[in-house]
Amino acid sequence: MMIEDNERKTELAEQQGKAFSEALDYMKNMDNHAEKSVEDYIISLASEEAEGTYRLKNGKLEWQVPDKNFNTHLEIVVRDKKDKRFIPGLKIKAKIYNEKDELVVEKGCPFLWHPFLYHYGAMFEIPEEGKYTVEVSFPAPEFHRHDEIKGKRYEKGVQVKIPIEMETGREPHGPE
Repeated sequence: MMIEDNERKTELAEQQGKAFSEALDYMKNMDNHAEKSVEDYIISLASEEAEGTYRLKNGKLEWQVPDKNFNTHLEIVVRDKKDKRFIPGLKIKAKIYNEKDELVVEKGCPFLWHPFLYHYGAMFEIPEEGKYTVEVSFPAPEFHRHDEIKGKRYEKGVQVKIPIEMETGREPHGPE
């Protein structure tokens, strides 16, 4: 009974990962993207125009347009290498380097809820569209892991550089 239960759990996790990966693949067709596997993770990047978000202010959601200086939105998706599910609770930092390997900007990238695709990310200011390298780093996650057999994952953090073509611009509109 226990073996069948573990097999079913693995199957369900893989189904979740497949569905999430399908959404990620759709996003990759819309934006500039890059991807790299490292340790127990698959790290995907996407670059698009800076865009607004809802933020909670005084107990109500208010639409916030990005600051005038922001001209790109960097999205970071971190998935489990085995089942391809999104990994929550990471403390991600991103550093963006130009083609001369000079640091352009760095900042933390919090979790961003999106009805289409969970991701981490932030708005950035870069000098122009073009080729950049993004260094993504995060410590090993602090959350507890269930499952004595398959739960031993994410013991190490990550520091990896990923080249990407970055887009600039701003979405000028808010909600309809």
